[in-house]
Amino acid sequence: MSTAGKVLVVLILLASFAWIALAAGVDQLSRNGNAALAKAAADLQKAQDALAQSQADMVRLKDQTTVAQETGDQLLAVLASQRLDVDRASTALKDFLNKLQHQLETVQTTIAAAEQSKQQRTTEKEAEVKAKADAEAEVESLMAKSTELTNRLNALREEFKDVFSSNVDMVASGKPKSDSTPNR
Repeated sequence: MSTAGKVLVVLILLASFAWIALAAGVDQLSRNGNAALAKAAADLQKAQDALAQSQADMVRLKDQTTVAQETGDQLLAVLASQRLDVDRASTALKDFLNKLQHQLETVQTTIAAAEQSKQQRTTEKEAEVKAKADAEAEVESLMAKSTELTNRLNALREEFKDVFSSNVDMVASGKPKSDSTPNR
């Protein structure tokens, strides 16, 4: 195998290892993104359930407020305090929901970047495959030329042997031949 062939084999192996490493990185990034997306969806569902529960609690609180108004101003202060607690919880839930929405947007951005990176890697791979095919075609053409030159060298050697043999015979016999120049 020629040195160029060996170098080409080594370069192809190195490129293959690099592609394997890049594919593993993209796969891990995809897995992490999917896990984060699933967690965000679960957290969103929990927040929606908690919000529905809070809304049900608010309806119950309004009913209690109506009953409390009948009992007097003394119970009204207690109910107002309870309502403030529910409002705080609702605000905390809304803040939590906003955080979850922000996390979801971040995950979506990460997924989009991963898709773009994957597309870029695919384009690079296609370019590498084309470059490899071009290099292989060039190797084939050089091999054909080498074979042709080797055949020509062998033919010239045979011609040289014939001319040399005829010259040796001519020198041994002592007479020159009339046609001592070789035909090419």
